Amino acid sequence: MDAESDESRRVPGRPEQLDAAFGDFNDASDFGQIGDAARTPAADLFFGDFAPPLDPDLIFECSASINGEHGAVALYEDRVIVESPDEPDGEAVFASDSVRSWWLVEGEAFFALVVEADVLHRTRLPSGFKAVLRAAFAKAFGPATTPPVA
Repeated sequence: MDAESDESRRVPGRPEQLDAAFGDFNDASDFGQIGDAARTPAADLFFGDFAPPLDPDLIFECSASINGEHGAVALYEDRVIVESPDEPDGEAVFASDSVRSWWLVEGEAFFALVVEADVLHRTRLPSGFKAVLRAAFAKAFGPATTPPVA
């Protein structure tokens, strides 16, 4: 789609007029150059500024809340952090070299990551994270194992 046929930025009822509150995203000149007094607020908006800086040792992290239950996993070179209501104090921190195995338990809208280290650690995350989490853990710890049969 070219800029002229993009109707998403048009003011309803006035096809010739743009919604210019944040500038026309199809026109680079609306943003100006850094330091220009005429720069629009959208030119300076960077959503990364809303969060604290990431730890430079962080390799992979994902977190989400599902029906009020928070789950997260953070993978560092030397440690893993699992956040879950199943963990005492809400989180477990253990050495990466203590990980013996890991696997995923499938669900419909979520999956569970289970990590066997000193003990079993588990957290639930949305299914959208599954592929990238599997890739990160496979790179760090080798392929997933088959869960033990009870």
